[in-house]
Amino acid sequence: MNGGAIVITNLDDVLRAIGNVGSDVEQGAKIGIGRAGLAVERQAKLNANTGTHKKGQPRSGGPGPNVVTGNLRRSINTSVRYGFGTYIAIVGASMVYARAVEKGSPTWKSGVKYPYLEPAALSLIRSGQIQRIFVGSIKEKMRG
Repeated sequence: MNGGAIVITNLDDVLRAIGNVGSDVEQGAKIGIGRAGLAVERQAKLNANTGTHKKGQPRSGGPGPNVVTGNLRRSINTSVRYGFGTYIAIVGASMVYARAVEKGSPTWKSGVKYPYLEPAALSLIRSGQIQRIFVGSIKEKMRG
């Protein structure tokens, strides 16, 4: 202090450090949303594997879809989009019948559906794992 004034002699260093924090948070958020999406993808693939049967044979049970060819499970993937302060992970399946399996089909008996994707996301959100992944990635990036 000099006569009641606060003198910062390394202001350029302080401003650079503050600027780096913002960049680190941004990079951590990008990494975190990608990791969170991949966690949902992994869980959805596990959920989409609740039994097996050969094509044309009856279901073998389980709350989720049975594996016949493995195409549905293999088609589950994650894409990530970034914008100004916006981080979005999109997890979905690309098979034509993926939505019908998840939500049911008008051609199926009423109420028949085999959700695999929504339960994956909800379980990870409710357990706090998504938040831990996201925040952990930011903290990791900030620590360097």
